[in-house]
Amino acid sequence: MTGVPTPAAGAEMRPVRPTLVVLTTLGLVLLVLVIVLPNLWYGLHDISDIPVYQAYADQIAKGLTPYLDFDVEYPPLALPLFRLPGAGLTLEEFMRRFSIEMGAVTLLAGALVALTACFLWPRGRRAYVAGSLYALGVALTGAIIVNRYDVAIAFLGVAAFLLCLVRGWYAAAAITLGLGFALKITPVALLPLVLLLAGNPRRWVWPVVGFSGAALAGFMPYLFIAPRGIWYVFQYHIERPLQIESVLGTPMLLGQALGADWVRVGHSHGSHQLIAAGADIAADLSGVLTFGALVIVYVVLLGRRAQLRAAPEQLPLAVLALLLALMTFGKVLSPQYFIWILPVLAVVAVREPLIGALGAVVLALTQAEFPALYWDLVDLQPPVLGLVAARNLLLLALFCLTVWRLVAAAAQGAAQADGRPGRYTR
Repeated sequence: MTGVPTPAAGAEMRPVRPTLVVLTTLGLVLLVLVIVLPNLWYGLHDISDIPVYQAYADQIAKGLTPYLDFDVEYPPLALPLFRLPGAGLTLEEFMRRFSIEMGAVTLLAGALVALTACFLWPRGRRAYVAGSLYALGVALTGAIIVNRYDVAIAFLGVAAFLLCLVRGWYAAAAITLGLGFALKITPVALLPLVLLLAGNPRRWVWPVVGFSGAALAGFMPYLFIAPRGIWYVFQYHIERPLQIESVLGTPMLLGQALGADWVRVGHSHGSHQLIAAGADIAADLSGVLTFGALVIVYVVLLGRRAQLRAAPEQLPLAVLALLLALMTFGKVLSPQYFIWILPVLAVVAVREPLIGALGAVVLALTQAEFPALYWDLVDLQPPVLGLVAARNLLLLALFCLTVWRLVAAAAQGAAQADGRPGRYTR
C-alpha cells in the first residue's frame, strides 16, 4: 500500500487551475450580488450613504472645488468613486449605478482572493474553498457592501495588499497601502508590516517611497489650494465621539439593556453617539487602546518575521489581527468596516476554521442589526442592545483568538527551529 496514493490524496495533490479558481469565485460572488442581496428581509438601499456621495458628485459637476468650496469628510481618492456614476441623475438612478460600481469592485476583490489562495496553495482544493468562503462572507455582510465605498478599501488596501505580501512584492504592497490611505486613512496601520518583512532598514527605502508617493498623489491636487479642507478630513475623524455600535460602548449598552437608564443617544459627525458617563473618556482612550493593540500584534509579528517570510501562508492571519485591532478598539465601529476583513478572513478560514466560524457569526450578527433593526438600536430597545453587545463581545473574542493563533504559530516555529515537534501544527 505504501506509495500508492488514495483518491483523496491524489485529489489533494492535484495542481490548481488559477483561471478556474477565479471564475468559480466570480460566479459565486455574482450569484450573491444578483440573487441574494436584492432579496433580503430589508431593502437593498435602506440607510444608505449614497445620497451623500451624490451630493458631492453634483457639486463637483457644477464646477465647485472639493475641500476648497465645500468640506468633504473623505480623502481625495474616494471622490472619483463618487463621480463615476454621473451627475444630474435622479437619486434612484445614481443609487443603481453606484451599487453596480461597488458590485464590480466586490468581484475584483474576489478575483484577488482567488489568486492569493492559488499562490498559497498551488495544489489541492484550498484555493477553491477560499473563493467560496469569500462569496459566503459577502452574503453574510449583506447589502451594505453596495451601499458604501468600503469595498474599495477591501479591494485595494486588503486584497491587493495581501497578494503583494504573499508574492514578496513589498514596494508594491506599500503602494497599495498608500492608495488605501488616500481612500480612507486607516490602511496606514499596515505599513509597519511591510517594513518588518522587508528586513534590513536599508530595504525600507522603496516601500516608504512607494507608500508616500501613492498617498501624496491622491492629496496633491488639494494640498496647496485647500490645506484647510484637507486638514478637515483628519479633524473630522479625530473629533468624532463614541459611536453607538462601538465595542468600547458595550458596557453602556449592557447597562441600558438591564434597565440602568444611564444612556442617551445623540447625533454627530454623520452617526449616532452615546451620551453617558464615561463616554467621552472611552472616546479619548480609544486611540491609546488601538495603538496598544497594534503594538501587541506587532511585537508578536516581530518575533516571527523570518517565519512569515518563509511561510507566507501565515501572512493572512497577521493582516487579520491588525485589522481587528483597528476595529475592536476604535471609538467608531460602523457596520461597513466589517467589509474590510472579508478578503483576508476568507483566506484565514481555510486553515483556521474556528476563526472562520467566529468571524461568520460576527458578520451575521452585524447584518441582523443593520439596517433592519438600527432604528430600534437608536431607540435603545433592550433586545437590539443585547444583540449589538453580543456582537461586540464576539468581535473582541475574535481578536483575542487571532492573536493567540499568532502566538501559537510563533511557538510552533520556535519548536521546529530547535528540532522539537511543533504542538500547534495545522
